[in-house]
Amino acid sequence: MIAEELLLLLIDDETGKMTLRSDWIDPALGGALLVELALMERIGVTPDGEGWRGRGRVTITSTIPTDNVELDNLMALLEQREGAKVKDLISQLSFKPITKGLRARLLQRLTDAGVLSERRSEIFGLRTWPTIDPRPEDEVRSRLQATLVGGHVPTERTVALIALLNATDLLPKVVVAADNKALKARVKKLSEGDWAARAVKQAIDEAASGG
Repeated sequence: MIAEELLLLLIDDETGKMTLRSDWIDPALGGALLVELALMERIGVTPDGEGWRGRGRVTITSTIPTDNVELDNLMALLEQREGAKVKDLISQLSFKPITKGLRARLLQRLTDAGVLSERRSEIFGLRTWPTIDPRPEDEVRSRLQATLVGGHVPTERTVALIALLNATDLLPKVVVAADNKALKARVKKLSEGDWAARAVKQAIDEAASGG
């Protein structure tokens, strides 16, 4: 899933620690799940033309199972909250955000798949997730590099991931470019108008300001 790709990119491979502020992580992961459902044509999001009150609201377009437990559970929740704004679904300051427990579940999925290894410190019991199989993350990084520096035509999934990375300021840590000005222009062109990234940025700003 896009959320798992995002999570791999924000974990330091050797230390297993998160490289992003904790209160920024969950909104980004929640936005990634919603994008996944949108790309699978299970949900839609009302456009900007609906005005500030009507735009950015989730609508259900199909209830066909996705065969992914995480996404199907989210669909069941969205059916109860149809019409809610994307930002309100992922913000940590919202009532019952869809991201509750999401990070832990995704980390467990990646651990069970043999990509990460869970470790606990003996003194404080703090958990970290060092990478033990770098291939999935390497593939994602190669795809991003090829798109943003190599000029390759990206898939919708890659565009969504780029937009989310841009919203969380993670791109400079993921993509290496000799011409940063050209990189920013490419990112802007690809991610402009992305509703999920905009909602994630709003949720992050809300968390940073304390509401």
